[in-house]
Amino acid sequence: MESRYHTLTITIYNRDEVYQSVSEILHKYADKVLIRTGYPIKEKNTAVIFLILYMTNNELGALSGKLGQIKDVKVNATTLKI
Repeated sequence: MESRYHTLTITIYNRDEVYQSVSEILHKYADKVLIRTGYPIKEKNTAVIFLILYMTNNELGALSGKLGQIKDVKVNATTLKI
């Protein structure tokens, strides 16, 4: 399967509890991450992480599936048509 460019937006609603779990999963895919930026909203105990990835659809599904299983984490993935 061919690698493609994707965007992934991760919204974390309970930052204090789950941020470490999210970071550990993302670290496993670090070689596929082209850009990672985050915005913590400390007063709401929330964070948003935006990624641009270069990976296969299967890898994207595995990553978003692992993140989506974490309580208080929402994931939105888009494949770029380029």
